[in-house]
Amino acid sequence: MPQNSAIYAVSRIRSRERSLIDRETVKRMSEGTAEEAWRMLTEMGYGAKPDAEYMDSEALIESELERTNALIKEVTTDERLTDIFFLGADATNLKLFLKRRLIGADAGGIYAHGGLYESKELMRMVQAKDYKPLPEKMAAAMDRAEAEIAAGRIDPARISTIIDQGYIDHALASGNAFVTAYFKATCDFDNLIAMARMKALGADEKRLETLLLAGGDIDPKAIVKAYQSHMGEGYAKGLPAGEMKAELQRALEEYAQSGDAAALERARDNALMRLASRGKNDIDTIAPVIGFLLAKRQEAKVIRLIMTALRNRLGADVIAERMRMLYGE
Repeated sequence: MPQNSAIYAVSRIRSRERSLIDRETVKRMSEGTAEEAWRMLTEMGYGAKPDAEYMDSEALIESELERTNALIKEVTTDERLTDIFFLGADATNLKLFLKRRLIGADAGGIYAHGGLYESKELMRMVQAKDYKPLPEKMAAAMDRAEAEIAAGRIDPARISTIIDQGYIDHALASGNAFVTAYFKATCDFDNLIAMARMKALGADEKRLETLLLAGGDIDPKAIVKAYQSHMGEGYAKGLPAGEMKAELQRALEEYAQSGDAAALERARDNALMRLASRGKNDIDTIAPVIGFLLAKRQEAKVIRLIMTALRNRLGADVIAERMRMLYGE
């Protein structure tokens, strides 16, 4: 249950921040064997799951994320804001269940844990086409997606964008400065990533237009114009805008050098983590609470990457490169 003291919330988060796995520990884990990495995780109490099956690192990761989610829900002083960051999993699962309804059980995709709604409730919504239990803007987005499907315009990428737009609209409507900055940046980076992916596929600008999100600091029309110019140097310099202008510019420069959308994805993840850490020392805002949640999610990505790589006996140089791709710094 949420509570009213920001100081209490921050003090609880501070005590848990000490358990975050630092880069030196990550380095030692990646340089050993899978068994040694597993032992390090269990000895430091990661996941707090003593009954976990030997080498089942995924069970530890899910347990640790569940503990983190429970802590956030316990200490938050504004459930409305922290719920926004849990709702992302529900948006992912709505896409998954909608795709399965349209294509069948073989549609693929991985269920995202940690949302606000039970999987059975989300499946019921999708099967019944009844989205009233969702936040207003997300429900409206799902209704728009259903209208596209009913009209025979079954375009998975476009439908995914519609659902993402509903989620972003809901987040931006919060009116909170931190949440607004975070989701504006998310919107801008995701649009640049969409542009890079469409370029790799050789898609035309009309296709790109259907996949762009509204709500960021970069006008989608400017992105289309840059795309039409094949992302020429002049447009790349003038495209970034807003609070994250410098980060967006650096990301575009990295992409221009590599031609790989992964450079933009890496830059997005790093920029959002830096943004989340800006309020780390606040004592009277929700920022440290959300920042800790995001840090634990990033930590889970790192552990998953290391354990998968070690199990597959990838060389240290390959693991180091994948870590660089994840951290980017």
